[in-house]
Amino acid sequence: MNGVKRPLTMKDIAKMAGVSTATVSRILNHNGRYSKETESRVKKLIEENNYVIDQTAKGLRKKYLETVGIIVPDITNPHFAKLVLNIQTSLFQRGYSSIIGNTNENLSLEEEHVHSLKAQHVCGFIMISTKRYHQSLRRFPTVYLDRPARGGEKEDITIESDNYKGGYLAGKQLGIASCKRLAIIRTNSNDCNQDTRKEGFLKALSEVGIPEEKVDVLDIGDALIQSAYSRIREEMRNGFLYDGLFCTTDTLATGVYTALREGNIKVPEEVKIVGFDDCDLAFTTGPGLTSVHQDVGKMAELAVDALVRRLTGEPLSSTHFYLPVYLSVRASTD
Repeated sequence: MNGVKRPLTMKDIAKMAGVSTATVSRILNHNGRYSKETESRVKKLIEENNYVIDQTAKGLRKKYLETVGIIVPDITNPHFAKLVLNIQTSLFQRGYSSIIGNTNENLSLEEEHVHSLKAQHVCGFIMISTKRYHQSLRRFPTVYLDRPARGGEKEDITIESDNYKGGYLAGKQLGIASCKRLAIIRTNSNDCNQDTRKEGFLKALSEVGIPEEKVDVLDIGDALIQSAYSRIREEMRNGFLYDGLFCTTDTLATGVYTALREGNIKVPEEVKIVGFDDCDLAFTTGPGLTSVHQDVGKMAELAVDALVRRLTGEPLSSTHFYLPVYLSVRASTD
């Protein structure tokens, strides 16, 4: 009876290539100190023999697995889903796997995920955090993404979009469209990005002669489509007064548009809407949603690169990165 063929080891590949196991290891980890000819020969043998690195054994030697914990506030939100997908892809390309902890914007659940993932010996975290800082992660390889760290150490790594500029662009667009009765629709969570977007929005409106006290702020408990829908239906029952709306996420904008459509209020003829994220919802909502574009691909790439540099001791050019944004103009403001 034929037995099961055992998988090749790094030692087997080294013997076949006529090099040391250390050389094979350096090639797999892109660690230099080998010739191009040797690299080509080893990689060809790896491909021909379908060699796969034993990540478990590798992790046990290092006292951790090459796995990164990703904390996300709402994996059903298209913006976060796309961001996490890009993170996972980039991590895999660098030789890391990942485990996702979805928190539903719940602080205690986020704490539990952090504790659980540390117990599983992840080597680092990429945090899209509701809490914004975890004392238990002090001096632990961590990148705070999309939402800046608060109350931590100055060496904490933060990567975020220019939220102030995004809010400003939204206000400028509605100002150009001659909207006079405006509101900003945002979540009233502890997400300080919402406040920064509001500040930029109000600044742009002030430049066209609309003072802050003339702009209503409609706070919603979360960023769910249904929550925004319900709030706008309530506003409509009380007599809808607005001709320009800035929604601080595309999910909020989707709920707003759905409610307006059901109430026979036309977009953009009667009400103009600007969202934020420029995720897939912006292409499919209503007549096409004008939205502030965030470069999720670049955010993910920077986050993974920064974390890997922290893990390997390589220098970082900065610990706080601001990514530029721009406005994708569509029919909801035309």
